[in-house]
Amino acid sequence: MKRHEFTAAIVCALLFLACPVLATEEIELKLAHFIPSTHIQHQKTYLPFAGNVEKLSGGKVKIKIYSGGTLGGPLQLPDAVKTGITDIAYIFPSMTTGRFPRFSAYDLPFLFNNSVQATNAAYELYDRYFAEDFKDYKMLWLYCSDTGQLYSVNKPILTMEDFKGMKLRSPSASMSDALKRLGADPVGMPITELNMALAKHVIDGALTPNTVVADFKLYDQIKHITQADVYVSIMAVVMNKKKYDELPPFAKQAIDGAAGKQWGLHAAKVYDDYAKETVEKMRSSGKVKIHDMSALEKKRMRDQLVGMENDWIQQNGAMGIPALEMMNAMHRAAAKFE
Repeated sequence: MKRHEFTAAIVCALLFLACPVLATEEIELKLAHFIPSTHIQHQKTYLPFAGNVEKLSGGKVKIKIYSGGTLGGPLQLPDAVKTGITDIAYIFPSMTTGRFPRFSAYDLPFLFNNSVQATNAAYELYDRYFAEDFKDYKMLWLYCSDTGQLYSVNKPILTMEDFKGMKLRSPSASMSDALKRLGADPVGMPITELNMALAKHVIDGALTPNTVVADFKLYDQIKHITQADVYVSIMAVVMNKKKYDELPPFAKQAIDGAAGKQWGLHAAKVYDDYAKETVEKMRSSGKVKIHDMSALEKKRMRDQLVGMENDWIQQNGAMGIPALEMMNAMHRAAAKFE
């Protein structure tokens, strides 16, 4: 063997040992979420994301999705991805009260009118105000749910007075506070228990997005839906930072190319489109009555709940978060993307 051939062989061997991932034909990553595999986001966001990563990597990076809470529920997934039980995870901050304090601003009522608007605002403000919440992760994309509406079984909720005495399922601690201030009796429970609770009349209704009707098959239980656009929920898909950093450049490029703001807005539009489709189906079926809350009653609700925003500013400001500045920026961003 000639000297230059021998040197080249040594260099190749050293590169092989230094970057063992190059020796493998395929990199498999785990992505965990707790929603069912029939859910619209699993079908139209998570599966296509995995397919896009595989395509952009030339088939070298494959993502295996563990749905339905296989690797953990909403309380476990933030730690599961941080410790490496899963490489990528879906995080629902409002279900982990106190863990993502800056994102909790998104739990407040009447900030946004739809998912795309709320998601655009989140990206507008992320680097300056929200990134600190996710310093231990590699952020892949974030997005928001469609707006929460008022579901009820026996009577519609059309005025402030209609809340009095009603047991309504609440999606978060913040919305429990809101329902109490409106005169209702909030009941916290996982969305997976909602169908049975409605069927057995444990609760009178729920505060939750329109897409939940289809994804969790509530058509037979709900008789009235009042469109009031009470809240949105913000969500994030994150990756174990160390795992991401150790990937070869081609794998990072594939993941970055498939994720990011464009994919967050895609997921947001999936929710908005599905919400409209669901409402139209219910209108045409005649099984569920759709009501639009009047502008006057929505204003009465906002006025009743304005103290929640003031409380959030005071509580989070005491933690060293620029809460008042954040809240003002959120209102400006909401107006910008309305």
